[in-house]
Amino acid sequence: MPVAEAGGEGFTTAISPASKSIRVREPSQTTVAASSLTATSGKIIYVATNSRPCTTAAGTGTEADPFCLLQSAVDVAQPGDTVDVVGMIPIAASVTVKTSGISIVGIGNQAWIEGGGPHAALTLDHVSNVTVSNLMITTYGVPAVAVVGSTGVSVDSSYLTMNPNFRGATTLTVDGASSDVTVSRTYIDEGYWSAGARGVTIASGASNVTLASDVMATAGITATGVTGLNITNNTIQRGCDSAIDIDGASSAVAIENNLLEDANPGTDYALGGYQSACTAAGQSWAPDVVVSAASAAGTTADYNDFYIYGSDATPPYSWAETVYPTLTAFRSGTAQGIHDTIDPIPPTDMFFRLNESNNIDAWPHPGSAALNSANPNAPGKLATDFFGHSPYVARGAIEFVNTNPTLAVALAAKNTSVFGFSLTSTIASAVEPLTVSVAWGDGTTTGSSLYGDGTVNSTHSYAKLGTYTITVTVTDNLGIAVSNSVQVSTQGSQYSAYGPRRLLDTRDGTGGPQAQVQPGHSARVKVVGNGGIPSGLTAAVLNVTVTNTASGGFITAYGEGDARPTTSNVNFTNGQTVPNLVIVPVGADGYIDLYNGGWAPVDLIADITGYFTKAAASGYSTIAPARLLDTRDGTGAARSQVAAGSSIPVRIAGNAGGLLPSSGITAVALNVTVTNPRSDGHLTVYPSGQQAPNASNVNYTQGQTIANAVIVPVGADGSIRVLNGGWAQTDVIVDVVGYYSTAAKGAYVPIAPTRFTDTRALPWSPAPVTARINHFLVLGPGMDATAFVLNATVTNTTDAGHLTVSPDPNSLRDEQRFPVTAPNTSTLNWQAGATVPNLVQAAAGHTDGIVDFWNESDGNIDLIVDEFGYYQNS
Repeated sequence: MPVAEAGGEGFTTAISPASKSIRVREPSQTTVAASSLTATSGKIIYVATNSRPCTTAAGTGTEADPFCLLQSAVDVAQPGDTVDVVGMIPIAASVTVKTSGISIVGIGNQAWIEGGGPHAALTLDHVSNVTVSNLMITTYGVPAVAVVGSTGVSVDSSYLTMNPNFRGATTLTVDGASSDVTVSRTYIDEGYWSAGARGVTIASGASNVTLASDVMATAGITATGVTGLNITNNTIQRGCDSAIDIDGASSAVAIENNLLEDANPGTDYALGGYQSACTAAGQSWAPDVVVSAASAAGTTADYNDFYIYGSDATPPYSWAETVYPTLTAFRSGTAQGIHDTIDPIPPTDMFFRLNESNNIDAWPHPGSAALNSANPNAPGKLATDFFGHSPYVARGAIEFVNTNPTLAVALAAKNTSVFGFSLTSTIASAVEPLTVSVAWGDGTTTGSSLYGDGTVNSTHSYAKLGTYTITVTVTDNLGIAVSNSVQVSTQGSQYSAYGPRRLLDTRDGTGGPQAQVQPGHSARVKVVGNGGIPSGLTAAVLNVTVTNTASGGFITAYGEGDARPTTSNVNFTNGQTVPNLVIVPVGADGYIDLYNGGWAPVDLIADITGYFTKAAASGYSTIAPARLLDTRDGTGAARSQVAAGSSIPVRIAGNAGGLLPSSGITAVALNVTVTNPRSDGHLTVYPSGQQAPNASNVNYTQGQTIANAVIVPVGADGSIRVLNGGWAQTDVIVDVVGYYSTAAKGAYVPIAPTRFTDTRALPWSPAPVTARINHFLVLGPGMDATAFVLNATVTNTTDAGHLTVSPDPNSLRDEQRFPVTAPNTSTLNWQAGATVPNLVQAAAGHTDGIVDFWNESDGNIDLIVDEFGYYQNS
């Protein structure tokens, strides 16, 4: 499994080392055997056709003075001699061999003969035991090789091609008086398909012919009236005519282990063996293998592999004058082809000789049905393939060899934001072209290319929170592919509305002992499993109230098992009842601790209104702070105080001048203020359509003005209600700062609580905030945060007033700050000499995250700001 490493800002790096790479397509294990030239018992005669201008016979055939014409060498050769050929004859010069028992060997890969007629470029005329190997022969309208009246002839590892401007001739011919002829590991190319021209023709009367491990381009084989014919392990990319045609009354014919494929528009021919091109040219569309009625009884066919281009649906066989459109039909009708296959993966093109084009798709790919499936006992099967590779267990002429055994990919995926990741793919490979595909696990893929070893860096942002498996597949130009995967989880959390519901009240023993919390001690709040609250929480939204205080102090909320932070959530003085909303991480055991940092025992109350998980739920959207309700002036309701025991509705959906959507809101983030109360009491904010819960959001005393942040679910009708739990009427103000909905993306990242500013002591901001001044803070430069979760506390207040928090549109790079004004909203309210905290979900006006804190009083204040987390959209 991938290993997780710690990262910055709570982010992690998920790692899957290169050793976890999986071979997507594993090749057969092969080794390359060195080719050996034909041994000789006689002398070596040398031909170097490029050694001098050569228009007439020249040279003596020694290494020091080679012949310049091949005909000169074969004329003087005696049985047992070997003719070594180097270079390319610059003019058309046909060669006829009439001496038996000799070998003609090309040295290097450019031993090139050109023949222009009227005879074949190389004619083996009534000879026996002649071997031709490693020659390149190009001809113009005549055969490259003609075997005439000969026996024991071998043409091996050669390259035979027709000039495409001279069409109509067959590339290699065997006449009816020849026998024991083998053509092996030889490239045979017509140059350009033309009707009636074939790669190999074997005339009636010939016997014991083997065509093994040859590659044929836009070519085919025709054998008429042959006795003893093995067509084994050839790769034939046919033209419009059939790949193999057994005609007349042939017998003892075996057709096995061949790869028979259609051409396609990507090959080098203007007209190839794909149906649409043949039809357009007025040509027939023959089955791949055609066996006449007179030859059927003496022919066996099996272990052949067919690749059909596109939807051409080549019939694989015509057998005894019956065309079989499918292998199933062929097997049923003939009991042949039991092990034949249709290949889902085509071979790809390749070069066979320098200075020559890649005319045929012959290189097999991993996953091909041809691999590891040949009949090892097929008549005429060779021990090594076209290139000398062994073991040789594939159908067709070429064994797949893993030329990139070190191919591997190591992955490191790091959270970069709540939805985003950076992925580093470190690739080990031979020096070959590579394609790199990244499947991000959400249905999207990205791709890139590389050449050999290297690193590919990719980035991605998920549309939804969740756990995803990233899979990287690296494929080289031969189709060798490896993949590696790493599982990642998005870092952000989204909100699920819940309650409100009381989890703790030390006054009556709800959720814990009925006893005050002693100074320096904590009350435990069970969250997970309480009232069906699920596991996997990253944070909970609680309204924490301290009451029955006998001294000043503070309350700190934190996840049980975590280090207690040095920040505070609720500040109080002797005799105060103070509520504050907190968004606090939940401990691994499902509990939250509330620490009493005062000098005397206190009672604590905790009400939950929702929680965050890493699963997709409701995202957060900020809006410009807007006032929804003010009973003092008739905003959002009648101009009248809320009566004792009564509730007032507040429309959420579609409100705030259209800043709030008309549907889909699951919860809303508010600042609720009580003012001008005629008695002590509390406010409870809850979804419309429900009974008021046993919970409170704002606690107040007679005549007090106090505010508290509230996150509350929204009722089905798009509204909430505010209940006056006091003994007399009061004014209520409701300001909105954001909302949660399933359509929104904003996800929350809790951080270790951090004191961001303290104007009482910190050296970078030692002075109090003066009257009517905006104190701006740069909270998140370059992090693309949309909002910050803060706790703002004012203290050392010299005059009554309120604090307004709003986004600042300026950036750090603005040479001249654009003027900003405070909105008509409040975040917290105070009386002179009071210390007042409140949670703030502060929108960021710019990617630099600058937030304004307005001292709306006529006296100085000290400001303390603690950060607990932030929201991002990407």
